[in-house]
Amino acid sequence: MIKRSKRKKPVKGIYIFIVLFIVLLGIKLVWHTGSSAAKLIPNLAEKSETSEVAPSISANQSKYRIVIDAGHGGKDPGATGASGAFEKEFNLSLAERVNELLKQDPMFETRMTRTDDRFVELENRAAAANDWNADALISIHGNTYQDPAIAGTETLYRHDDSIPLAQILQERVAEALGFPDRGAKQEHLVVLSLAQMPAVLVEVGYLTNPKEEKTLLSDKGQDLAAQAIVDGIKEYFGKNGSRKPAGDEGLKEVPPPVSLNRNHSQIENKIYFDGLAKDGKQVALTFDDGPDKIVTPKILDILKENKIKATFFILGNRAKTQPDLVRRIVEEGHAIGNHSWSHPNFDQISVDQALKEVEDTQATLEDAVGFRPILFRPPYGALSKDKLNAIHQQDLAVVNWTVDTMDWSGVSSKEIMRLVRKELKPGGIVLQHTANGKNHLANTIEALQQMIPELKAEGYSFVTVPELLHLPDSQ
Repeated sequence: MIKRSKRKKPVKGIYIFIVLFIVLLGIKLVWHTGSSAAKLIPNLAEKSETSEVAPSISANQSKYRIVIDAGHGGKDPGATGASGAFEKEFNLSLAERVNELLKQDPMFETRMTRTDDRFVELENRAAAANDWNADALISIHGNTYQDPAIAGTETLYRHDDSIPLAQILQERVAEALGFPDRGAKQEHLVVLSLAQMPAVLVEVGYLTNPKEEKTLLSDKGQDLAAQAIVDGIKEYFGKNGSRKPAGDEGLKEVPPPVSLNRNHSQIENKIYFDGLAKDGKQVALTFDDGPDKIVTPKILDILKENKIKATFFILGNRAKTQPDLVRRIVEEGHAIGNHSWSHPNFDQISVDQALKEVEDTQATLEDAVGFRPILFRPPYGALSKDKLNAIHQQDLAVVNWTVDTMDWSGVSSKEIMRLVRKELKPGGIVLQHTANGKNHLANTIEALQQMIPELKAEGYSFVTVPELLHLPDSQ
């Protein structure tokens, strides 16, 4: 019994000790759990708040997010270059170089829509940028055209908020490569339309042009292009400025180039290729190299019969010998433009020579019709940056085209119509001729008689180039 009594006392003490230990442990756990919860709740709130923010850079994001899209891929090879190379390979190679350069700058964080030869749906390319809340989408492409002589860099955009980025990249790339500057243009492309941030598609150059393809496929050419794209991106986001702050203040928008024009601030220092698609189904018919005693009157008769207006880009030496035809063009309500004096290739003459070609023609046209036109179209569509700047200083808008009918070469009227049906979009400018063509441009006359009623039936309205570009008719 004594032994039993002595054994119960220790057991009772142990029970008391265990109870006290559990109570103390519970208090400690409650204390730490409360403390952890207090720390965890703000984090959850912060995460929830951040996930709802759609801006480019949030309070916790210190880098601009750039999505680089290598066009085409996999089953879609894109254009076939002059040498037989596929565009998809060029696009990926250049995109990788742009990606590597951007990754070296702590200002940027990048993603690529593809890193190998795979096909990615257009919708998914835009979705990748949207889902990531990217700050910009840059799609990289090589261009193509059936005429191997066509050359140049152009940058496409869809929405107005992409215009500043498109203009900066266009200027940078064209200048770096020395290709003709075809300007920044609005296009209704799937990737650009679906993107919810500034998005542009850079057509770096024409792979179907042997000279440009040689540059584009070379390491040196791709390095120049990649650096130009990256420099443009840095300029757009303000490399030397502060990071985009959190809150309501957004990134300071880079304005479009400011016109130096003395009288018409609407003229931009660029080459115009088309009007705005938002203006509806408008088309501007243009005729170069006249006036001609045989062809021009026939064209004027067709236009008058159909009650439509067009634009004639006139050579100075022809205007001097045919002033009556120039006056008839203007009196019947058409617009006129300067097409140089003697149709030289402006890439092969000096700036001073180019300006003399322009000024002599302006003076001759003023003598014929009493005013100086506001439009200039360079022969062959060729114009370097320095000559563009010089001509812009003369209060002239430089205008090329979106549809080249190739009528001067003698192609059939059927082929002319095929090109128009394929290439024309709302806001388009159609290039035709009134002189310097085979067989007195009988193909142009025949095609024009088909083109006008067909485009009318499709809902197009015919306007002059000044009307299309919202510019005055004269200086």
